[in-house]
Amino acid sequence: MGRRFSVWILATTLLMIVALAACGNNGPRTTSFPVPASITVTPSTAVSMDVGTTQTFTAAAHDARNPPRTLTTPLTFVSSNTAVVTVASNGLACAGTWNSLTNPQICTPGPSGVAQITAVAQGVSSPPTTVYVHQHVDNIVVALIPTNPPSSAPCISKDQTKNYQATAFSRGTDITSTVGPFNWTAFNTQVLTVSTTAAGLQAGQAQITGHTPGVTQVFANAGNTTSAPIDVITCPVESISLAIAGTSGNTFTVNSGGSKTITPTVVDSQGVTITGVPLTWSALSPANATVNSTGTVATSQPGASAVVATCTPPTCNIGFTPSTIATIFPGLTAPSLPIYPTNVVTAIINRSSSTAPSGTVYVTTTGCGTMTGCTTLIVPISFPANLEATASVLPTTPNSLVFNPTGSLAFLGTTNGFFGTRGLMEFNPTTTPPSASEFSAVVGKVLAISPNGNKVVVSDTVSTPNEVYIFDTTNSSNVHFQITGATAADFSPDSLKAYIVAGSTLYVYSQTDALQTIPLSAAANDVSFLTEGAFAYLAGGASSAITVRRTCDNGVATDSGGTPQVLPTPATPSFIRRLPDSSAVVATDPPFMDVVSVSTAPTGCQPTVSNSVASFNLGQGSFTPTQLLMSPDGSRAYVVASNLGSILVFDIASKTSTAIPLAGNTLPLSASLTAEGTLMYVGAADGLIHVLDTSLNSDVAQITLVQKLCQNVSFTCLPDLVAVRP
Repeated sequence: MGRRFSVWILATTLLMIVALAACGNNGPRTTSFPVPASITVTPSTAVSMDVGTTQTFTAAAHDARNPPRTLTTPLTFVSSNTAVVTVASNGLACAGTWNSLTNPQICTPGPSGVAQITAVAQGVSSPPTTVYVHQHVDNIVVALIPTNPPSSAPCISKDQTKNYQATAFSRGTDITSTVGPFNWTAFNTQVLTVSTTAAGLQAGQAQITGHTPGVTQVFANAGNTTSAPIDVITCPVESISLAIAGTSGNTFTVNSGGSKTITPTVVDSQGVTITGVPLTWSALSPANATVNSTGTVATSQPGASAVVATCTPPTCNIGFTPSTIATIFPGLTAPSLPIYPTNVVTAIINRSSSTAPSGTVYVTTTGCGTMTGCTTLIVPISFPANLEATASVLPTTPNSLVFNPTGSLAFLGTTNGFFGTRGLMEFNPTTTPPSASEFSAVVGKVLAISPNGNKVVVSDTVSTPNEVYIFDTTNSSNVHFQITGATAADFSPDSLKAYIVAGSTLYVYSQTDALQTIPLSAAANDVSFLTEGAFAYLAGGASSAITVRRTCDNGVATDSGGTPQVLPTPATPSFIRRLPDSSAVVATDPPFMDVVSVSTAPTGCQPTVSNSVASFNLGQGSFTPTQLLMSPDGSRAYVVASNLGSILVFDIASKTSTAIPLAGNTLPLSASLTAEGTLMYVGAADGLIHVLDTSLNSDVAQITLVQKLCQNVSFTCLPDLVAVRP
């Protein structure tokens, strides 16, 4: 018995020793967590809550590394005002009181007030998130603060500011002071920006800064309620004037390869001069000179080019239509779509050496018509040597030949679609050999190409129904309209609009608006936009008259006294062309040449223009004009007449006329001027290409084409389509 007891005592003692050793070496087994360097709570910005509603908060602990790593550690949420907000252990906050923090079942609404929510781990706290608890917001109203000067102005000038107030209501009671910061949003931040942190702002207020002229909507929200949007305007551009750096006047002369900088002065509807406006710069003869977005004009080849800067949607005066501003703010009387400059800058580009003008003229024919088996060629002739190069075969017979302003592509129209297999041809002279693409969906005659080269107007007056196509050269797509009898078109200098005349109807195509149809009191034969862009001149539109229309709203233009600019002429002109400097417009009115002297004030969208018309008898009796060409520098107008064996010449400055006889007294079919205007190439009824020196008023050479324009036929086709590549 004693022996057994001793053994038991020994065993027990050994077990105690082992246990004590274990306890002394390792202590109790516990889980340790790292101390975080920082804690973040989401959401971290102020939160607005209706009483009795919930909001989920999440938190994360991070170490001190860069970039920080997320740590695993227990986190708890703390409310600074549990009477207003309590937070459950899972981060769900109650705008009031939870009946249980671990398994919340009911959120009992509490009073309105403010609480700060933080997350805590091992003594480290997150930055607090402020929670505003308030009665339910059922309406928010946003308005300009009337004491914010100038309170009478309906818009904000660029880089200037105005303060706006958001007011929150609950059942008609103003609770703005309890909802905390409002979230403000501007639909288009290019037009303006909204700040709630500007100095001096009070509860519910925001400061709006104007940027790009235009209109956009602004709204505010709080407590899951959003205000009705209001229209806010950065004051629209009302006038643009152009000045040549280091040069007085509106014209500069430079050798080819030289450059000049044009400085715009832009004034908004409040009379404030603004800078940094995204203007659209356009050079009307880009083969001679180009202009970049800062107004620097770079010249490339001798000739001339007019340069303009416009405020054109969608990049300037954003969101406006011709009636937008007057509808939103009756006090603002300058709806602007678009705004054109008060003056044009003209570059006269001289040849920097004695080298003769050089380039290429292209000749083709309409002679094949729809004849089966007849193949049409287009023949290049290089000048000054007047050497004929290898011809290219066209997919079908053209009815028109027009180069884009840069000379990179030519467009040839077709009379019919050959059962849908033929259409508009795009001829590329820069490839080797030159190539021609065809677009069977577009049929008709090429009437106009936009100054930027992106749009081509094509009119089909043969098919039933007649249609007009607007072909997009950037993606080879088109839109088309049922327009009967369209015979002429022209684009505004910024390429935004095209006026299309079809008998006694004017159609307005715009890249921003739907097609507009305008009845005229009489048929119009032609149309030409003034170079500065604010006005378009119609040969007709009223009986025996030239009609002037405003580009921005397409209405009949008036002078400063309100007199409509419908200008009587001896008869309705056949063709009309602008001068590059916008000082005049000329029109053929057999036996007369009509000269319209122009004085414009293109400010806002009610620009005024005064015109005086003088008609000069060209001394050639009755003639039938088929073309009216303007020299690049605007000094001369040339008339091609189908019944005269000469080209008529009208000197704009002296108002005198002469004629350049064609050798053999042959009749002209088609003519085209070189970029400098010193040579004219004329396809004639004798089958020859006549080379006219315009400085000598002489037919100096006649070119016989070695390659026939029509192949696989016994007859000879005439060169009735001639175009000099810009």
